[in-house]
Order: sequence, then structure tokens, then C-alpha cells
Amino acid sequence: HRGIDISLADGAPVLAISAGKVIAVGPGAMFTGHYLWLQHAPDDTGLPFWVYAKYQHFRDVPDLPIGTAVKAGQIVGKSGKTGTTGKHYGTSGYPHLHLTTFVGGGEKYETRDTSVIVAGSRIADPVAIYVRGLSDLADLERIVPDQKNVMIPYLADDGVIRPDGSRVVWPVACKRR
Repeated sequence: HRGIDISLADGAPVLAISAGKVIAVGPGAMFTGHYLWLQHAPDDTGLPFWVYAKYQHFRDVPDLPIGTAVKAGQIVGKSGKTGTTGKHYGTSGYPHLHLTTFVGGGEKYETRDTSVIVAGSRIADPVAIYVRGLSDLADLERIVPDQKNVMIPYLADDGVIRPDGSRVVWPVACKRR
């Protein structure tokens, strides 16, 4: 499955998980739908490695040209169900965000169809980018149970990222309690 699915209402705003730049965007077929790839440098995330994030199933192809810089929490598109009608999703489809993250490899990449290839990268659970105190890629393999309980930074409905100073956010805005 290579990522996480976040059920959303059709048309819900989807946010950039960190500052970065658009490296691929376009329409996709079954199982992919309309997609967007963002590249996040260590200076963007505060992590000791590069992060590549693929967002899938947008309602429309995001209107962000390749090379566009984005900010953490910026709306990058609206959720949808493209690529999900038919097959196991059913005839009406399933509006959601599918988020996949790859880590490592550095800043060089190439695009192939709807994929981005980064030599030396590997898939990572998207939640791992919210773990604090990582010093290198190998730390992802050594995450202990106590580190798995993370406070995930988020963009509140008042437009403020919480906790203050966070460089990565959940890809959907949250209501402040």
C-alpha cells in the first residue's frame, strides 16, 4: 500500500506537510488519480534527511507548476476520489488523501510517469517524519515504542501552526480544542 489513507470529505483542503517545492504533478489513472509530489530538504523539515511526499486522489490536478515553492500548511489541492471509481473502491469511489513518503537519497531525482525515483531513498511510514530527535536515516529503524507516541504538529483553523516553531504539519487542518 506504501502510505496512509486519510478519509476526507470531497473537496477538503489538503496541506503541504512542510515547506518544499513541487517536483511532479499531473493526472493519474486507476489507483493513482490526480497527484502531486513535493520535495522537502532537511532545512525545510528540520530532519536529518530529504523527504519526498506524494499526495494522491485530488479532485482536480493541483494548479502548482513544477518548481513552485510551498510553505508548511499551504493548501496544495482539494481532496477527491480520482483513481478510485470501480474495482475494490466501488462504483462511487472513495474521497480521501493517500500520502506516501520516501526518505533519504539527497536532492537529485528523476520522474517516470507518475513516479519520482530517488537513488538511495526508501519508503517510510509518513508518521515517522513527526518523530523528534532523529539524527540520521538509521534512526528510523531504531524507533522505540516510546518514540511512537508523537504529538503531531498541525495547522489550526485559525491559521496558526501548533506547536509553535514546528516545521512539519499534518496534511489536513484541525479544529483547535
